[in-house]
Formats: sequence, structure tokens, C-alpha cells
Amino acid sequence: MGFKDCLISAVDQGAINRAEAQELADAFDAKFAQLKLSMPEGSAKAAARLELEKELRFQAIEQKRRARLSAQAQTRLKTHLQGFRDSNGKPDVFEAVLSKLEHYGTGGTTSVAGKIKAIIALAHGELTDVIGTFRRTRLLGRRLNRPTAEALAKELLGAPGNDPAVKAMADAVNSVFEKLRTRFNAAGGSIGKLDNYLPQSHDATALLSAGRAKWKEAITPLLDRTKMRDPLTGGPLTDARLDQVLDYTWNNIATDGAFGRKPRAQRFGIGALASQRADHRFLLFKDADSWLKYAREYGEPDPIRAIFTHINGMASDIAAMEELGPNPSATVEWLKQIVQNEAAKSVAGEPSLFNTKSRSLQHIADAIGYVPWRIDAVWQNLRGRNVVGRKLAVGVSSLRNILTSAQLGAAALGAAVGDPFFDALARRLSGLPITGAFTAITKTWSTGTRMQAVRAGMIMDDFLHILQDQARFAGMIGGSEWSKWLADRTMKLSGLEPMTQARKHVFALEFMGALADQADRPFDQVDPMLRRWMEGYAIDATDWDVIRSTPIARPHSGSAGYVQPSDIAALAEGPALPAVQKLLGVTDADAEVAREMTRAGVTRIAEKVIEMIQGQTERAIPSGTIRGKSFVTGLSQRGTLAGELIESFLQYKSFGISLTTLQLQAIQTELNVSAARGAGYAGALLITATLAGAMSQHLRAISQGKDPARMDDPRFWIQSAATGGGFGLFGDFLFADTSRFGHTFTESFMGPAIGFANDVGALTTGNLYAGLFGKNVDAGADLTRFAGRYTPVLSSLWYARAAYRRVVLDQLQYMVDPAAHRRFRDQEKRAAKDAGQGFWWRPGDVAPRRAPDLQNLTM
Repeated sequence: MGFKDCLISAVDQGAINRAEAQELADAFDAKFAQLKLSMPEGSAKAAARLELEKELRFQAIEQKRRARLSAQAQTRLKTHLQGFRDSNGKPDVFEAVLSKLEHYGTGGTTSVAGKIKAIIALAHGELTDVIGTFRRTRLLGRRLNRPTAEALAKELLGAPGNDPAVKAMADAVNSVFEKLRTRFNAAGGSIGKLDNYLPQSHDATALLSAGRAKWKEAITPLLDRTKMRDPLTGGPLTDARLDQVLDYTWNNIATDGAFGRKPRAQRFGIGALASQRADHRFLLFKDADSWLKYAREYGEPDPIRAIFTHINGMASDIAAMEELGPNPSATVEWLKQIVQNEAAKSVAGEPSLFNTKSRSLQHIADAIGYVPWRIDAVWQNLRGRNVVGRKLAVGVSSLRNILTSAQLGAAALGAAVGDPFFDALARRLSGLPITGAFTAITKTWSTGTRMQAVRAGMIMDDFLHILQDQARFAGMIGGSEWSKWLADRTMKLSGLEPMTQARKHVFALEFMGALADQADRPFDQVDPMLRRWMEGYAIDATDWDVIRSTPIARPHSGSAGYVQPSDIAALAEGPALPAVQKLLGVTDADAEVAREMTRAGVTRIAEKVIEMIQGQTERAIPSGTIRGKSFVTGLSQRGTLAGELIESFLQYKSFGISLTTLQLQAIQTELNVSAARGAGYAGALLITATLAGAMSQHLRAISQGKDPARMDDPRFWIQSAATGGGFGLFGDFLFADTSRFGHTFTESFMGPAIGFANDVGALTTGNLYAGLFGKNVDAGADLTRFAGRYTPVLSSLWYARAAYRRVVLDQLQYMVDPAAHRRFRDQEKRAAKDAGQGFWWRPGDVAPRRAPDLQNLTM
């Protein structure tokens, strides 16, 4: 019986459906067409059938393995959903699902978001020398040691040099890559091992610009045909087949995979992660020079970015698969339906895990529709929202980057005075000494502190956001490379980025020190506040026994000891192995299997510790949470008008949303201990946030050439409370018609991009309209005002903006605005009337007349 006759028989017997039969027939035809070029027709049919049967057997084995892993993941998730209790001790299946995606110490489980960062952090710890060698310069943000980066790429790609340091770095990178590959496969993936490997990316824009023919002409001589295999036959590639495969590859890259998809009754993009990633390894280059030549023209020219982008992507996939199974998107769909079903049970009056929180039946019924939207929003933001219109997304994102550079250069002042207070509150919650919160700033520029923290297992943000895609206060940074560089440099030059990184690392190191201080105590005798957070991150007594068996690290003679996550992960090696295996209950007779089980166990514990430290660090130095942002973005897609408007609305607000959410959660946590503790924490929060806001306002005023505002006015303290709470822009509107950037409440509420559009309109069509109808035109004043608001870097950096305003813009305004002198004096009168402020650097003067008057600070 022929192969296709077998398919017809299988359909008739109900073994497969017609669509599956057609797919197998198509695969057979493709293999047969290729094989008959080199052998008789009968032999080609037999060989095609054997090849297809071999593939199907492998697929069947893989499907069974993935089905088993999926079932195990669902069993773990069911246990989590059934056992989860909220802060009041009540079941809450909805919060249980959200906590599995992201939480900050209240989930009692490992979250996908937390595990992603933990995997990356351990990788960073192994690549400390790479990170230290190739960090960026402080002024221009250029990568250090760029020739060495190419030498590293060549070493990775099988062209060894003579530098032992480069070889050591290449060995470390290869080790990390291999650990990630094997871990991805263990979670359900199937990636083959490749020697001399460095991930190669493809720039779809570059491919489209070149066109298919030119791209094929460029890449063909760079490929190693001896290593590449025909994706259909597994044999060598003929000239004809290489041409066909390259056509298919170009089509797929240029269309973002749409060309290779077969239409089916399922939304694209929800397939199993386990079946992905192997395809990206098909194109193999002859040598390192060929890889680099292609990368410069059509891919990622920076080998360091290629390395860390691969690590970050693998970490994201591994975390999702380990926590949710080989097909995480399908699992999320299953979880959504469970929560909906539990909500429906609650409406029907049946026993349910859905927490009604004393809401009406109508409210609970509405939740049946809300639940999938909310879970989907968190999941999509966690995995990365789709970009459906690249041009619009890049253009609007570039504008946001320019605005960040022009408006957030003084954010470091607020962080400098606010972070110590929030840091102190986070330390109080975590059971850490508070004094370090006010001394951490002294280590802002310490490379030693940064490298020590990275080696211990903490993330270096430069290499987490290797594409410069995130900035504190500003939020997501997309857009063109030059605009990302502009925003990134402003954050660096203002001091915000190094100060934020230093504070994170100091907090993390002191948390490790607190673990070391408690290491002589059994779990039930650990400081109750610290133990509370351990349990919140699923660290139990067994985990703690492993943690406290870790050798205490003392990086410097006489320094305080640390329990480093990287050392916990290393417990699978060395003399501690038998004791650790006993603690973990590993008894397998096969020594290598036992070692692998131990390695997985200690890595899991190390990652829990990292997630705990990272989570508590977010409380101390807030930057933005996925759940907070996704509550606003919902399911909007980037590159759509609605999606970009929402992104613009969120600009400068994600920090405030994160801060508010986490602090309310902290108050509730303390209230659960006692009403007095909750009230005490809330009171401390209000006082510290208000003081931070007041200090921030004073520093901001001085940076603008003004004296500090009068402090005996109640309005000052109300505005300070709003500013210290993370919503400084809205504090501007409490007693004024416009913000610090001269915009109305509506403009600022909608986001700075809307304010920019209005200002462009006023400067151009607004003045044209006024002139046509005989109204007063203030084009000169409007022009200088516009330049003062939107000049990147100079109008923003706290130590440069007063000089730029007075020496450049004010003098320009004298030249183009006849009423300049009157306007400058009006500014002084308004400041004196509204806040009792004078100007230490008066508007219109090229030099300051005096130092700032600090009299108002005495009230």
C-alpha cells in the first residue's frame, strides 16, 4: 500500500483527521520531490517515507514528553491555586494566578517574572569579567574594549586567539549558553548542541532595504555548506536547495514569520515555546569574520549585545516553561478558564475559590468577563507586547525618548532625597538595618560595589536592558537607536542611572548580609519579619537549611559576611555535596543523576533568594511593575494609535503607579500583623514621602535659578505630599493652572507627547492663525519657550538647565521678543506672590547675582 493510501485508510478509521492527513501528504510530497533529483522514483518514495516516519516517531516521543511535563505543571498549579490564601487568610484563585505571573512577596510561590530575573542574575554572576570588561563609558555610552569584543566573538566562533583572558571569557559564555540550552530542553524544548556558536540576529528592515536577491548574493559566500543540512532530508544542501531555502528564509524574516505560517483555526503566536528556537540555528557561517561581516550589514553588529540578548531571551522562555509547562500560553488560557469557572460557581452560590470580597452578585458576574482580560494583560506585558505597526511605534517611541531627555534630567534630585526614605521603609519591612539607606549614595560611583554585587548573583541593569529599553521614571524606551541613546545618556549624565544601580546593589548586598547574620538560627527562630518574606517567596525550612549551609563570603578582609546566591548555586560542587544532598533528600544511586538533581535543587533555592532580594529591592528603589503597567495598557498593541496613546499617557507615571501599589500592599501586610503596626507604617510613609517631596521641590527650585519656596504655606506641604508620592507632575496642579512644563492639567494627564503636539501646534498653526485674524502674535516668546521645554539634555540636566535658560534662551528672547523684559519681571512677581520665592539667578541675567537664599528653609 502506498503512503497516501495509508493516509486515506487512517482517515477512514478515524486515526487522524483530513487536515492532518493533508499536512502529512504535503510533507511527503516535498521530501519526495527533493529525493527524486538524486535517485530513481521508487527509491525516492521509499526514502521519503522512511524520513517522514523517522520524524513522526521523534515528534511522537517529544509530544509524549511535553504532555507529561504539561500535566506535571498543571498539577503544581492546581496545588498552588487551591492552597493560596490572601492577606486575610481567604482563598483567592484570581490573585493566585496573578501571583504566579508576578508578585512582590505576597504570592507564596515562584513567579514567572521573578524567575526570569533570577536566571539572568545567575548568568550575570558567571559573566562578571565579561560585564566588567565591556561596560559602557559614562559620558558617551560607548562600549569599552570594542576590539576585544570582536576577539571574543571570534573565540566563540572557533577562531582562537592568543589572549588567555579572552579565552576565559569565551569559556564562561559557552558554559552559560550550554546551561541555558540544556535547561530549556529539560523544560520541554529540543535544541541541538552546536559547537562554535554565537547567536545571529537578522534585521528585517535591512533585509527589506536590500531586497531578496541582494541579500542572497551577500550571505551565500559567508555560509558553511559543509555544516548546514537540508531541513527536509537532513542531507547536504545542493545549490538548488540552498537557493530555495534562502528564498524561504528571506520571506520569513521579512514578514516576521507570517510567510511560513499555514492558516488555521487558531490565533498565531500561541504555539508551544518548546518547539521554538531550534529554527534560528539553521544558518551557519564559515568563520568568525563571515559572522561579523553579516552582523554589520544585516544583523546585530555588537557581539556583547548578541550574547546578552540571547541570555535574556532564553531566561524568559525557560522561566515561562518551568512554571507553566512547555506551552505557557495554553496554560494561561487554562488558568483563565479556571478563574472564570470559580467566579461562576460563586454567582451560583456553590463553594468556590473565588474571593468575592463582599461584593454584589452583579459585581462578581462582571468579573467573569474581566478576569481573562486582566490575566491576558499581565501575561502579554510579561512576554512583551506585539508591535503591529513598526513605523508608528518607532516614531512615537522616538518622540518619547526626546521628551525624556528634555524633561527628566532633574529626576535624579527627587530620587536622591526620596530613595533613602523608601529604602528605609523597605528595610523596616524586611528586618534590615535602616542606617544603610542613608549611606548607600556614597557608593554611587563605586565599580567595586557593582562588580561585587554582580558576582554574588545580582543583575547589572545595563546588561539586563541590553537594548537600552528601560529607564527609571521614563518607563519603556523603544524607537530609533539615536533617540534611545539620547534618553539613556540623559539618565546617566544626570546621575539617576548610576545612583539607582548603586542603591539596588547596596540594598542587595545588605540583604545578603542579613541572611548571613541569621545563618546560625533554625528557620522557626529567624527574625519574624525576615521569615515572613521568605515564606512569601516560597522559601521553606529545607530551603533555609541549604541556604545557611552556604559558606559565608567575605570579599574583603574584615568585611561583613554575605550569603551569596551564586554560592548557593555552587553547592552542587565541592565537599559540601553529601550534606546538601542529605538536606534535599537526594538518594539516587547513580552519582551523576544525584549530582544533577542536587544542582537543580540548589539552583532553584538560589533563584528563590534572588527573587526575594529583587522583589524587596523594588520596594526600596521603585522603577515599575508589570502588573501596575498592564492595568493601564490592557491588551492594547504597540504600533496602533490607541496603543501609542496609552504608552504616552503612562510616560512618567509607571513609577508612581508602582510606588503606590507596593506601598498600599505594605500597609495591608503590616495591618495583618496589628492595627498599630499598619497605622505606624502608614504614618511613617506619609511623613517620609512628604519630607522627600519638600526636599525635592527645594532642590528643583534651586536648579531652576530660584530660591526655595516658602514653607509656612499649607499648599506647599500638600504639594510635597503629592510629589513625594511619585506623582510630582500632578502635584503641580493642586494650586496652579499649569504644570512645571507649562501645560494644562488635561495635557499633562494625557502625557507629555500630547503636550508636545499642542505646543508644536501653537508655535506653528496657532501663530499663523493669530496673524491672519489680526491678533497679537508672540512668535519670539513662543519659540524660546518651546526651546526651553524641548531641548534635549541642556534644558533638562539639573546642573545645566539654569545656565542654558539664562545664558542662551533668555538672551535669544531679548533678540526676538520685544516684551522680553516685561515677561521676565512678571516671572519674578509670580514666584514671589505664589511661593515667596526670589531668583538667585534672575531671568534675563547672563550671570547669577548671588547665592541661593535658604531663609525659607527655616520656616
